[in-house]
Amino acid sequence: MDKFENRLACVIRSDGSIARGYMIDKCEHSGDNKYTITWKIPLQGEAKTNFAGTIGSAEEEVVEPGLITVGLTNDPYQMQVHTYDVSGKPAKRSFHIACFRDH
Repeated sequence: MDKFENRLACVIRSDGSIARGYMIDKCEHSGDNKYTITWKIPLQGEAKTNFAGTIGSAEEEVVEPGLITVGLTNDPYQMQVHTYDVSGKPAKRSFHIACFRDH
């Protein structure tokens, strides 16, 4: 029986490239603020997934304030992230995601 992974994590740069992560497959960036993250294991199905996201630096760059939303998609391996400036206008921002999985 495969080990059940309880956590996934990543740091994504504002351009959509992966700075670092655990169990992340890829990130696609489109528009000003849409990021689609694909994981190596499903977020839905056997697993019940909760997640936390925050705007934060990928490396040592200055962090501009902003907002982040995170949601699931129809693909059990993917999630969608949107980032905004403090006024709510779509804006590219580096961010951190943590996913916590239960049976």
